[in-house]
Amino acid sequence: MPPNHRDPVEGITSPDSASHPAGQRFLVCLGPDSNALELVQTARRMAEGVKAEWYALFVDSPSHTDGTRSDREHAVHSLQAAESWGAKTFKVSGLVVAAEIINFARQNGITTIFLGRSKQKKWYSRLTTSLATKLLRGLEGVDIYLVAPESTAPQPGKRRTLQLPRRLKGYFLAVAGVILCTVLAFGVFYYLPLSNLVMFYLLTMVIIATVSERGPTILASLLSIGLFAFFFVTRYFSFWVENVEYTVTLVMMLVVATLISGLTARARYQAKVAREQEWQTTALYDMNQALLGKSGLEELLAAAVEQISRLYDSRVSILLPHMDDLEVRAGEPLPQDDVREGMVAQWVFKNNCLAGAGTQTLPQVKGLYMPLKTANRQVLGVLRLERRSPSTGKYVEVEYLRLLEALGHQIALALERESLSQQTRRAQLQVEAERFRNTLLSSVSHDLRTPLTVIAGSASSLLEAQENLDDKIRLELIQTIYEEAKRLDLVVQNLLEISRLQSGEIRINKEWHVLEEVIGCALSQLEGQLKQHSVTINLPQDLPLVQMDALLIERVFINLLENASKYTPPGTKIEISGALEPEALHLVVADQGPGLPPGQEERIFEKFYQARPGAIRGAGLGLAICRCIIEAHDGQINAINRPEGGAAFHFTLPFTGDQPDWQEPMLDLEQETRNEA
Repeated sequence: MPPNHRDPVEGITSPDSASHPAGQRFLVCLGPDSNALELVQTARRMAEGVKAEWYALFVDSPSHTDGTRSDREHAVHSLQAAESWGAKTFKVSGLVVAAEIINFARQNGITTIFLGRSKQKKWYSRLTTSLATKLLRGLEGVDIYLVAPESTAPQPGKRRTLQLPRRLKGYFLAVAGVILCTVLAFGVFYYLPLSNLVMFYLLTMVIIATVSERGPTILASLLSIGLFAFFFVTRYFSFWVENVEYTVTLVMMLVVATLISGLTARARYQAKVAREQEWQTTALYDMNQALLGKSGLEELLAAAVEQISRLYDSRVSILLPHMDDLEVRAGEPLPQDDVREGMVAQWVFKNNCLAGAGTQTLPQVKGLYMPLKTANRQVLGVLRLERRSPSTGKYVEVEYLRLLEALGHQIALALERESLSQQTRRAQLQVEAERFRNTLLSSVSHDLRTPLTVIAGSASSLLEAQENLDDKIRLELIQTIYEEAKRLDLVVQNLLEISRLQSGEIRINKEWHVLEEVIGCALSQLEGQLKQHSVTINLPQDLPLVQMDALLIERVFINLLENASKYTPPGTKIEISGALEPEALHLVVADQGPGLPPGQEERIFEKFYQARPGAIRGAGLGLAICRCIIEAHDGQINAINRPEGGAAFHFTLPFTGDQPDWQEPMLDLEQETRNEA
């Protein structure tokens, strides 16, 4: 773009620059100037015109630290505006602005740089090298544009005058310090050589440079030289210096004072930057650790609110979308007396921009609103801050506003991670449900179809050939229908039982029962299946009442005995035994079959798992039901292979509570029996 006196943009091209191809990269260099936003708007228009990627950079240096706070706020707000318009924004700290810009441009492949035209006086610009000239010398093949402000007239009401008392304080300290040093030097003038008096003044200048800025330090240096020459160098009480040696001393004092002031200013600035960076790094680390250890959304939001509230001494709220509105999910509720608060939150969520108190956008409300956006600029919610003591100064200092945005990014990433985690869990549940359904169908279809086929065939024979069947065959068919119906009912009961147990619908109803009666009920239900096996029961003589859910424990014995009858040869023995332990009843159901395959002792308790698939009819649910019931009674169950052959299933029923006093009811029952007799 050629220079044009009627356009605010003036082009300066380095000697080796050429027309850049597509894929240009623009860099906007912002300083503490009130026209920073104009500079950003100009760069934005040009970047959008050529579809270029663009950056916004603010270099925080000691020279910028001396600027007014309003100018620094302009720079920070301009960075935020650039970010909202699609720029990549950066804030770096450095002693030399030109060096930081050159380093950034080289690292990011910048092709065009935009600078604001300096407002320095002509005499000062002639004595110093401009920033544009320094960049031209340090960069090759980079175009540099100087953007003039739209209005160069001085703006009234500048806040620079508010810094005058602070500056006067530093100059007053410099004058007072040098005068005090002179008084002390007068006291020891007749006792110490002149070189020692020079050390007094150098020490004073070091102290002033440590606690003040460069201006007061230079003033202290000039005053020290003048007073030292006036009072202590011949001719006394005159600024005339007769001895050349004293002239060299005075010149060296001025040089040393200037170097000390510069070094001290740098050291003070670097210490300030180091403290801020350490504080910000600690804040980011604490937030990361706080969010990393939280699993649920509510815990995550509560930890984020606690961290930001502590850092900024503010009342914090996090608003997340719900239906077509935003609702407070963590922190303080919105003020009910101001409907604008909710409207500002909606505006921030919709426009992805900072707004509210302390900003230039909708500043009339009490809170500061910041969008919680991810790396791809998707807004997940809104963060609200309200100072506990609004009269203490700025809402959020410009130095810490970028930190607040970084913390907001962390919260947004944590919310995104939690959302993805929930989606993953839902997907896993769907996969598990689908796998469970397929396994259920493949495992149960045979067990449901076989008894139904037998029942249908037997019933068809009874209906079609009932006149040709004798009573014996008819009875056998009826018996077959009955047995297969019971087998089908057992499969359905197991399916319902495992579903209810795992969903938590079944409540354990523990009461005191006699264990022998529960075992007897289980044996009576399996009388047909246990006809070819002998069952022995070996329980302690002094077995007390056991607190349990009798129906569920009966189901445990039914499944264990049925499992033993299936997998053991006819004629073998099944043994039920028990032993009293200090805090539980230990029960064993053992058989004399082939035992369990090695390494399958735990897997046989999984749903739909069969140790020998296809060998025995069954859905593989019986042992899984047993484990659920025993664990619901706070017991344990496991399986082992017996040394003498066969498998043994061990499970425990803990003793809970005191044994009931059942002797008295038994006496009453005997008395009633005698009365009836």
